[in-house]
Amino acid sequence: MSKRAPLTERPRLAVAIIVRNAESLVVETLKSVRSLADVIVVADTGSTDRTVETVRQYTPNVIQHGWADDFSAARNDCLNFVRTQWILWLDAGETIAPDDALALRRFVELEADLQKAYLLMVRITPAPGAVAAEQIGRVRLVPHSPGIQFQGRICEDIVASLAGLQIEVESLPWQIHRGAVEHDQERKFSRARRNVKLTNLEMTQRGAQPHLLNCLGEALYCLDERKRAADCYKQAVGSATPGSTEMLEAYYGLLTALDGEEKAVEQQLSVCLEALETFPLDMQLLCAMGGYVQFQGRLDLAARSYKTAFLHGRINLQTWHLEDIREITAQCLASACHALNDDAKAQKFLEEALQENMQSTRLREALVDLHVNCGRPTEALQHAMLLPAHLAKPETLEMVVRGACLAAQGDWIQAVCPLKDAYAAGCRDPLCLRWLTASFTSSGELYQAQEVIEEWTRLAPDNSEVIDYEDKLKQLQKQTDGVVELTSLQKTGSSEGKQQVKTSLGSIPAPP
Repeated sequence: MSKRAPLTERPRLAVAIIVRNAESLVVETLKSVRSLADVIVVADTGSTDRTVETVRQYTPNVIQHGWADDFSAARNDCLNFVRTQWILWLDAGETIAPDDALALRRFVELEADLQKAYLLMVRITPAPGAVAAEQIGRVRLVPHSPGIQFQGRICEDIVASLAGLQIEVESLPWQIHRGAVEHDQERKFSRARRNVKLTNLEMTQRGAQPHLLNCLGEALYCLDERKRAADCYKQAVGSATPGSTEMLEAYYGLLTALDGEEKAVEQQLSVCLEALETFPLDMQLLCAMGGYVQFQGRLDLAARSYKTAFLHGRINLQTWHLEDIREITAQCLASACHALNDDAKAQKFLEEALQENMQSTRLREALVDLHVNCGRPTEALQHAMLLPAHLAKPETLEMVVRGACLAAQGDWIQAVCPLKDAYAAGCRDPLCLRWLTASFTSSGELYQAQEVIEEWTRLAPDNSEVIDYEDKLKQLQKQTDGVVELTSLQKTGSSEGKQQVKTSLGSIPAPP
């Protein structure tokens, strides 16, 4: 029978944290849980900086744990110190938003079941140039019951002991956030080297288990040892229980490790087909499949794969996945439909996805782009007006949409005027920057295009789209770097010179 704490008794919640040399990270974590926790317990595993002194400004409950290359030992030491009904596990640098902290506190007080443990989504801020944030479900909120212990030197696991006590695991809708520090290269390399050491130690004692092979593969990939990483993932695929989370993680890892290899797409396509035999409705595999066949020019197969993902795809929450994978799937499907000249279906799928999340900027922008590419300024403007306000006046937005529609039809000269006017009026919306860059470039005004790109880079230094435009413009400038020769040819009206310039400009594709 399910057991909830009596309503007359306020459940007490401890936040437990393991730290080591985390002085610069732990403060934000501690601040974010002050309204959530009754008790904060921190196990320090041998810090040599001011971590302990910093932590003691927020809690007196600091455990000095002698580090023995074993995360489970550290967590269990912390666990043994706690005396509350519930424990929320966090790592240094992780935070909980105020609204989520309040909702989680209310849940613990009123609804949490002592015969259950709870999965929270751990979200990582998008890396520079990444298409979306990534997240994974982790068991973080657990009842403080006798017999619950962590197992494993690394990839420490509490689920096995929960299962032994017949404690079910359920998902909660709130997120734990990890910031941009997760993408710091020095931090990543240090953690990867540590994980290689601990994983090898663990495999010496417990054997090459699939989850350990995945952990080792991830660490080796981070250290740019891709061949060894791929071998680990292949071994994990072969030894994992068919259909298990470990097998799916191994397939994801293998697909990533193959990037950059000779004939990578052919290898990845083969791996993806094999993975889909076991996970036929996995949304990320289906999207990857669509991308690989689209790269090979098979738009029909790509659209079919994206459609299956959109209509029937599923996500294993306990694997790393793109936070906006559903929206990205709809966007890919619409793009493939547009390329196949089926704009009605493209619009249908985007609108259907938007109905599920009316606040989605990604989907709204995709609809604007679709209507622009189809030369439908009225519809494009209607959706653009619902985007987060980047523009001071509606008439400025109308100029942007009108110019974008002209540019999408290849009328670059006419497009420049309204787009340039909107830019001069202070518009820095991506729609304006994208199409003004394309219009300047394709009409031969490379200096003006460079100015816009520099401003765009200043506003969004990690935006992959502006990086692509900058690279394309550099390539074009190299092609036209025979300035004296080209200028001479143009001044004399040489048809050869004009054709050379025209050909070079034609190498810059229009925005999608």
